[in-house]
Amino acid sequence: MTDPDATAADSSSPGALTVSVSQQAPDWGELLARSGQATLLHDPRWGRVMREAYGNRAYYVTAQRGPAVVGILQLVLQKSLLFGTHLCSLPYFDASGVLADDREAADALVAEAARLRTTTGAEWVELRHLDALPGDLACRDDKVTLRLGLPDDPETLWAAFTPKVRNQVRKAEKAGLTLHAEPEATLDEFYAVYARTMRDLGSPPHSKRFFSRIRDHFGDAVRLYAVRQAGAPLAASLTLTDAATVRVPWAGADWRFRKLNANMLLYWGMLKDACTRGAACFDFGRSTRDSGTHRFKKQWGAEEVTLHWQYVLPEGGAPPEIRAENPKYRFLVNTWRRLPVFAARLIGPRIIRKLS
Repeated sequence: MTDPDATAADSSSPGALTVSVSQQAPDWGELLARSGQATLLHDPRWGRVMREAYGNRAYYVTAQRGPAVVGILQLVLQKSLLFGTHLCSLPYFDASGVLADDREAADALVAEAARLRTTTGAEWVELRHLDALPGDLACRDDKVTLRLGLPDDPETLWAAFTPKVRNQVRKAEKAGLTLHAEPEATLDEFYAVYARTMRDLGSPPHSKRFFSRIRDHFGDAVRLYAVRQAGAPLAASLTLTDAATVRVPWAGADWRFRKLNANMLLYWGMLKDACTRGAACFDFGRSTRDSGTHRFKKQWGAEEVTLHWQYVLPEGGAPPEIRAENPKYRFLVNTWRRLPVFAARLIGPRIIRKLS
């Protein structure tokens, strides 16, 4: 077990780089405020969310020169007999790894991640980035996120859509579907749609407590949306907003009613709202290239951005192959799709707490 307040690198020189590790959320506010690469996903409150929702331990790695914080890395430890023990920055999100002012600080953070891999008994460390760190870390780049730059007003955005997209949105409206945003949209209806969607996809859902903790810690950055027909939710989402970007890491639609195009009205509502609130970018979240979700997001005009997930491994080690398309897990995915929704909601959080 590593000392929560251990210092991995130290020097008496005032300008020397030092690296420390804590299990208590540090004050990274100054670096997050001035770094052009920082996002909401680098916020140290995520470690608290993971601990409170799932009991997973967070390690906060901080690089400093004197009193100035020049690099940060938030790692969460997850243990599983089936999926292995590993550290990840950051579970469930696309890109929230090393944030540093310079190469020396970045290298020092990676070196400390390697030390933590050994002291915690982790088999690997997964560092999730948009732009790959320089060096020779093993890297996975088969996933992409899709981003859409937003104009100043929703009408300009609407005019840029293809006729097919606009017709599908109108079809949902003509069917009597209505869009509702927070405070009208509720966590209960979001979770009901989300959990069913995850079951249909063959993936375990998060717990409702996980989303409650996100709202508790991030407040106004969180926004819920729901599309209803006669008061019943058919599609719903949860977005996260920082200075420039609206992200939709979790969304779902009840595919029993897919011909009503509730998902199209949901996404148009989120995009319209993002424009109205002055966001510069809408991030649709990650997809596998050429998958159904990938094609759905591309139709809105979104552009691919390759994700670089890099790995700190033991000598001779290989990156993990924990993905739904891996034949090793195909049976589990197909079995999950046949579960009753109530069972998926009960069992799912116990599984996903061990997955990234």
